[in-house]
Amino acid sequence: MYYLFRSMLLGGCVALVFVCTAQSEIHIVVGTPEQGGQYTSVQAAVNAVPSTGTERYVIDIMPGIYQERVFVLPDKITLRGMGVLPSDTKLTYFETASTPPNESTVHASTVIRGKDFIAENLTFENSAGKNAGQALAIYVRGDRAVFNNCRFLGWQDTLRSELGRHYFYDSYIEGSVDFIYGKGQAYFENSTLFAKSSGYLTAQGREQANESNGYVFKNSTITGTAPNGSVYLGRPWQAYSRAVFIDSKMSPVINPAGWSTWSGNNHLTSYFAEYNSMDLNGNPINVSNRVSWSHQLTAAEIAQFSKEAWLAGSDGWNPVIGVPSDPSADFDGDGMIDGRDFLIWQRGFGATSQNDNSGGDANFDGIVDSDDLAIWQGQYDNSENILSAFVVRVPEPFSWSILGWTSLLLSSLPVRCDLFHR
Repeated sequence: MYYLFRSMLLGGCVALVFVCTAQSEIHIVVGTPEQGGQYTSVQAAVNAVPSTGTERYVIDIMPGIYQERVFVLPDKITLRGMGVLPSDTKLTYFETASTPPNESTVHASTVIRGKDFIAENLTFENSAGKNAGQALAIYVRGDRAVFNNCRFLGWQDTLRSELGRHYFYDSYIEGSVDFIYGKGQAYFENSTLFAKSSGYLTAQGREQANESNGYVFKNSTITGTAPNGSVYLGRPWQAYSRAVFIDSKMSPVINPAGWSTWSGNNHLTSYFAEYNSMDLNGNPINVSNRVSWSHQLTAAEIAQFSKEAWLAGSDGWNPVIGVPSDPSADFDGDGMIDGRDFLIWQRGFGATSQNDNSGGDANFDGIVDSDDLAIWQGQYDNSENILSAFVVRVPEPFSWSILGWTSLLLSSLPVRCDLFHR
């Protein structure tokens, strides 16, 4: 089971969103040498992961723009953006579906085929532009994939959830035509769907009545710059397409009909439904003009579309959102309180209390130093005093990197030889 911890104010500090897993982890850092990077390319780091093994490999991607196609084939890979916000770390590329040669992944900028994949605090982009046609930011074909606090940027066909169970939490997804599509079994919670121009939010691809796939959107918000009434919740790409919106807010960009046809009669065998659709202020919207072949669900009927039911499969998978009942400084959940936790503390504190990228400046004196470390220790009753003696006073923006890696090195030496092995 995965536990995803939401960003919360705990003991005066902010813990970042993260996914905690039980198995051992090996960390690889991507970034410049000044950022402590072992690799400067995300793909190079992925290629360094062995195809066999039980460990989870966590690829910590330092803030920056990485212009490259990324293919994730191994299982149990985590791509983690190390910036304060998902916009700080971007994976981007610019190929389109018409780029030769033809390929099954439609020239997506990022392709996920491995099982048990996790992405955190990242932006995935296809930069081909408005008039490029199909241009995927991401293509997901691995089972039990989690996307936590991520952004997906593009125009047509931005995000393809193609095969397997996929959980999107706190996502921002933008596009124009069919910008969430495929035949995956996906659950989108607390997501923002931003329609950049007239079009369709979804084009789900369920082909047979006995298939379990489809898209569910829970507590999501639909907005955008498209003209009012010019966007539809979805259209039936295949004969048994399925999409459901539950407790979601919709701006006037959504056409009163709600759903659109495609060619033929796919709409008559597809399943499109809503429950408790609201305007942006949380008031019920008028759904009396919805197409006759769509459904307005009852409270009893939505139980089958809960996250627990929708993603369970035969193995009972259930990625859980929660807050630690006993807050501590072990933000990365590895059982140790060390320099990596301090790095997370820095970014979390900086996300809400700083305007100058000086995450971790707890006493607001313009630098991150041993005084801030003492505050960190005091907040969590932690007494790693040995670290303070080695902290130097270095102005931002490099102080967080030097301090964090010094802390991590010192806390790692007594128990580990490999700095990145967890």
